[in-house]
Amino acid sequence: MKTSNRNSKQKFSIETYVTIFEDAYKRNLEGREPDTLYKPILDLLERGGKRLRPYLCLMACELAGGEMKNALPTAIGVEFFHNFSLAHDDIEDGSELRRGEPALHVKYGIPIALNAGDGLYALCYEALKANERLLGVERAWRILKEITELCVVLAEGQAMDLEFKDRREMSELKVIEVLRKKTAKLFAVSAECGAIAGGASYKTAEELGSAWEDIGIAFQIRDDILNVVGDEEKYGKKIGDDIAEGKPTLLLINCLERCEASEKEKIFGCFHNYDKAKIEEVVNLFRKYGSIDYSEEIAMRYLRRGTNKIRKIDIRGEGEIEDKRRDEIKEKMVALAEYFMERER
Repeated sequence: MKTSNRNSKQKFSIETYVTIFEDAYKRNLEGREPDTLYKPILDLLERGGKRLRPYLCLMACELAGGEMKNALPTAIGVEFFHNFSLAHDDIEDGSELRRGEPALHVKYGIPIALNAGDGLYALCYEALKANERLLGVERAWRILKEITELCVVLAEGQAMDLEFKDRREMSELKVIEVLRKKTAKLFAVSAECGAIAGGASYKTAEELGSAWEDIGIAFQIRDDILNVVGDEEKYGKKIGDDIAEGKPTLLLINCLERCEASEKEKIFGCFHNYDKAKIEEVVNLFRKYGSIDYSEEIAMRYLRRGTNKIRKIDIRGEGEIEDKRRDEIKEKMVALAEYFMERER
């Protein structure tokens, strides 16, 4: 297949994607008032983060043979959505740190932090308005539909998370469902909507989304492991914070299923009470019962399932892109997914 000049030059590095995205979202927020809303929003966004979701969205568009500019509004929308969820989750979980700095509600107070989260949620949908002009009504509507469904799924996942804090009971199957709803679904939507913006068929876009849902589950399990064994300075949150919050992680649930009644009480005694020495005792229980190794194994299983799906997908959109270049982008996606399992933050 012959490749157009435009697409043959689109060999973007991670840094290129991130730079293009950073410039675009900053232009989107430039000159807005009042500061009471936009200062905390910019504060949170400018702390960086991994930008994995917008990067994935842009890469999926490129994989489908589309022009990256066509996916920028969606990439901005998913990153705004992600940060909205973080601002609200930090309040609900009582988290003190976000990306190595005080969480918004700690720094600005709960009312301003809540409003900043609401603002990011609204800005997500505002960014998506440009899709009608860029992609046409049908594809713009499909992307809007996916992100709207994501809102419902996220709320369900958070409800399951909060429910565990009261009941202190959850099966491993339910934990995976929480991870899917709270984290993995956003990865799936980022990939699927990026592919739609690139001109892929809806069926193929869904297949790519399914692959990244699996990888998103692996990502969150890895994140939960880092929360108990990582370097606090690199990780950007207090080590063991998930235990103190009573967060239902695979590590925690696996350990609760194996440990003795007295040890369960020791774990529950850490909920809503951050005590470093007691947290370390719980982490030692995770090690004693093999919960960390077990969680690593499950994460790798989901990672491999997702990367195998990526390699098998025959994704083609409206733009021309040679098969060799398409395979290169697939491998870049696989490399990105594998980075999730090697990262330290």
